[in-house]
Amino acid sequence: MNNDESSGLETGGTKQRRSFDVWVLGALSLCGLVGVIVTFGLIVARTAPNSQTPAQHAQSSRSATPAQSQPQQIIGQPGPRGEQGPPGPAGARGPAGDAGIRIIRSNCTTGNCTVECNNDEMILTAHCGAGRAQAVYPTENSALCRSPRSTAKVEIVAACLKSSRR
Repeated sequence: MNNDESSGLETGGTKQRRSFDVWVLGALSLCGLVGVIVTFGLIVARTAPNSQTPAQHAQSSRSATPAQSQPQQIIGQPGPRGEQGPPGPAGARGPAGDAGIRIIRSNCTTGNCTVECNNDEMILTAHCGAGRAQAVYPTENSALCRSPRSTAKVEIVAACLKSSRR
């Protein structure tokens, strides 16, 4: 046999092999689809409400023996609201809490004024003097106010906030 004939046979065998693979895959897909449909049907059947009509339900409850029947409860409209009861006793006073914010003020006569919060605090906000000019924040727990005149009186007000990061 030459190479052309052998390649023709392999091609024919490969086609038959591919055809077989397609049929097997198709059959397996069909089985999977049937499984999904059956599973869905079982789920719907389990979650469906009782299919008895009210007449059938009444008939089956009449034919039940007294030991099997359950008493029926009649539910009416709710009555009027009752009067409010007396207030309960006062609870014990809790411990005094920490405000968490501390206001600090500083007056300086040198023209530059700095305030620092404690190590467990950070600056929430700060302003300079009565005009409330913006302060400079060199670190997260300090603020600085500067005056153009070195002998001017400078006041700084800052709010320190307790921080759990340290």
